[in-house]
Amino acid sequence: MDGKRGGIRESVRRWVLASPLFIPLVAVCGALWGGQLWGLSFVACLLAAVCKQWRVCIAAVLCAAVAWLHVLQTDAEQETLLNKIHSVAAPRVCGIVERSLTNGCVVRDDESGAPVLLRGPQAAFKSGEYIVADIELLPSSPAPILGMFDSAAWMRSQGIATGAYCIKAESLGNTFSFAAFRGLADDLRAFFAASLMPAGYEDDARAQVLCALVLGDKTYSDPQTVDVFKYGGCLHIFAVSGLHVGIIAGIVYFVLSRFMLRTRLRTILLLAITALYVFMTGLAVPALRAFLMLALIMLGRELKRPVSMVNIWSAAALLILLTSPWQIHNAGFLLSFVVYAAIGIGIRYGMKPGAWLRPDPFVPPRIYNKKERLIVQADLWLRGVVIMSMSAWLVSLPITMGLFHSFNLYGVFVNIIITPLLLPTMLSGLLCLIPWVGCWFHSFALSCAGVLLSIVGFVADLPNAYLPYQAAQDADALMVYHTGYHDAFCVLGNPGVLINCGNEQTARFCTQPALFHAGFQPSLLVTTQKRASCSGGQGVLQAHYPHLQVLPAWQLKDEVRVFSTTAGTVSVVSASAELKDSPVQNASPIVLWEGETRSVLYVGDASLLTFERIPEYMLKADFVICGYNPALPVTPLHVSGGIPGAQLILLPSAASFTEHELPPDDKVKMWRVNTDSPCLIR
Repeated sequence: MDGKRGGIRESVRRWVLASPLFIPLVAVCGALWGGQLWGLSFVACLLAAVCKQWRVCIAAVLCAAVAWLHVLQTDAEQETLLNKIHSVAAPRVCGIVERSLTNGCVVRDDESGAPVLLRGPQAAFKSGEYIVADIELLPSSPAPILGMFDSAAWMRSQGIATGAYCIKAESLGNTFSFAAFRGLADDLRAFFAASLMPAGYEDDARAQVLCALVLGDKTYSDPQTVDVFKYGGCLHIFAVSGLHVGIIAGIVYFVLSRFMLRTRLRTILLLAITALYVFMTGLAVPALRAFLMLALIMLGRELKRPVSMVNIWSAAALLILLTSPWQIHNAGFLLSFVVYAAIGIGIRYGMKPGAWLRPDPFVPPRIYNKKERLIVQADLWLRGVVIMSMSAWLVSLPITMGLFHSFNLYGVFVNIIITPLLLPTMLSGLLCLIPWVGCWFHSFALSCAGVLLSIVGFVADLPNAYLPYQAAQDADALMVYHTGYHDAFCVLGNPGVLINCGNEQTARFCTQPALFHAGFQPSLLVTTQKRASCSGGQGVLQAHYPHLQVLPAWQLKDEVRVFSTTAGTVSVVSASAELKDSPVQNASPIVLWEGETRSVLYVGDASLLTFERIPEYMLKADFVICGYNPALPVTPLHVSGGIPGAQLILLPSAASFTEHELPPDDKVKMWRVNTDSPCLIR
């Protein structure tokens, strides 16, 4: 037994010797995660000590200490910034723009040293500019439904202290800084993007895919195009990742090998061109990880040192975390390193001698003919693609379910199919960047991107291609969701009736994701008003739910419509024709939904006149959803008096009611819909 224990300890010791940077990496991760995970740092140091690797143990302690001090410094900077903002009536930030975004920028405040996210039309600045901005602090709250975009989590993963609305800003000129070089890289990427997307091609989805695939430029990418890759299970292809860097490095190496160059010069040129590509495409963490690993492998070969891929992998992660500790919370960092590790393990144990498509096993490989050699090469390629795709899919599945609360059912298959298309698409896209002759390859590059888009789009349209982690809600469930500016949408039953959907942006980034991640499927859309804030997103929802029926209830006058759905019966009482057109809430109808176990009366912002003309048989409900009409309001007192025993759900617009217009809390149970979380009743 002692001999067995000694053998295990010796095996662990040899593994630590071969990959000495893995232990410090574990220690750094424990220090950055904090809390109970601090124990990881202790276990890592203890393991090195047990193996008598004192230098590794000291390195782990020092790296963990540096990471912990970095966290303390970041917390102090953020606290200083927030104290500064809250201590003055008109807060202001002064600093260099570190990064420009689609509708804002990230500025590092000079006084506190903390980065601030600026939003608004006045925040359109380029990287490297020194600006002075008057700001208004934006509230930060977690995602109302797990799986929806969480701005607080995103800012934490980017190292941003807080978000603010830019009221007024002024640029004081460009500075000589790393951010200025980043701005030059943005200009260079935009210049090359013009070759891939000439004037007139901005709405061409193939050109959008080509720009994103080759340059990581998603400036002109339509949300519909991004959704295709999202639902198809290969969104990583739509952004520059380690796969892209590997393809670029392979193409550059092949070209350089055609010239009579010294090995060291070829290595330098390869790394320089690859570094330029990574820098130009935005220094994304997956691309940076691939470049660091490539550079370390090349350095090891130049120094004639044994190369351990675990050690190289650990070194790349350490370099990123010790310079940007907040990346530990970044989904791109986690997926890139974990997926690469899974692929490495899969290739190591899945590519052992053996074949799926093998010639006669009794024929020695040295006497294979041309056909048999092609079969062996095809077997290696097929096994490699399948093992890589399966390994990446299996390890990313629990991560995406945990981070995004969703998963792709067919992602592994679509990645196997499109892998052969990536090389010709990227190669032809790179050829398009060559001045004067690039236009000759543009049509072919668009064709390759079109085939790629067609395959992914076909898979994305398959049933259940993209599924929520949340199970489907019960047939009698209901949800009321605040979308901002006193607006809200409501879904009754599953599949049931959706009342209002918001404008196009609200429907795309709020209504549809909320329905998806909460587990609802609408079958009927009732729009209560002609305003875009109620019905502008109709097209977005119909694209996601092709069988969705739409009822513009504001067009109805003096009538009652009854619909039967799989989740119950829906009765729509239209507004009276006698009501004035102003305010627009006068056109709002009243909706009664009757499920198997409960009924809900949606009064919304309808007028008192509409409420008083409801037929007697409809004055029954377990829940009443009530808003505010500025002309003739239906107060909660009217509801509690007309429908005894009903529970009230007050819409955001109902905040206009005064206390004497609300029934006592001990008489009627009430819910108030707010921005923090939806009102969800199962």
